[in-house]
Amino acid sequence: MEQEMDQNSQKKKRRGSGKNLLLVAVAILIMAGVGFWYYTYSEGQKYFITDNAKVTATLYPVSSLTTGKLVSYTVGVGSYVSEDEIVGTVDPGGRLRSPIDGQVVKSNATLNQTVTPQTPVAIIADINSIYIGANIEETDILKIKEGQSVIVELDAYPRRKINGYVSEVDMITPNAITGNSMSFSTSGTYTKVTQLIPIKIVVYDDIHLEGIIGTNATVRIRIK
Repeated sequence: MEQEMDQNSQKKKRRGSGKNLLLVAVAILIMAGVGFWYYTYSEGQKYFITDNAKVTATLYPVSSLTTGKLVSYTVGVGSYVSEDEIVGTVDPGGRLRSPIDGQVVKSNATLNQTVTPQTPVAIIADINSIYIGANIEETDILKIKEGQSVIVELDAYPRRKINGYVSEVDMITPNAITGNSMSFSTSGTYTKVTQLIPIKIVVYDDIHLEGIIGTNATVRIRIK
């Protein structure tokens, strides 16, 4: 009889211990959920985050002044050039010169082809002023100010966080410049289109960006 009572007592203790462990596990999960929500909410209040961003540089075309035959061409993609350097000659028409110090990021030229002023033979990037270009929706643009600190993550450098700051906020949308800021249907009904405003982000960490111009980025702009 006493043995049965001891066994029952032990069973009750085990059940009680199991319930306590379950309660502790549930409490931990609840606390973790609350902590995650608080962290996510507080981070969302501190930062503006967008992946509508790319590694960007000012690009300059190299074109012939007249239509003619390309009789020499000395550069290719990846070549570094100096301002006013001769990169090719056209017959007739003279010489093709680089407008800046930079790097050739696109080459459309082959020897003896006919070139025209309308078709650049090369595109040169100003690698001394590479930046992160981001597009901010008009509903969020007032949150963004020059000088705000930014954390940049590049698809080309996964898991690396790069420090920078907002150096410029455009005062006009690209659509306003091109005249495409409105959208009308054939019936004349206006459809509002959310406008994007470009901003420029300069990074100051030591990282080489000249080989990845045009690649995607995600930016976290500290707004508080």
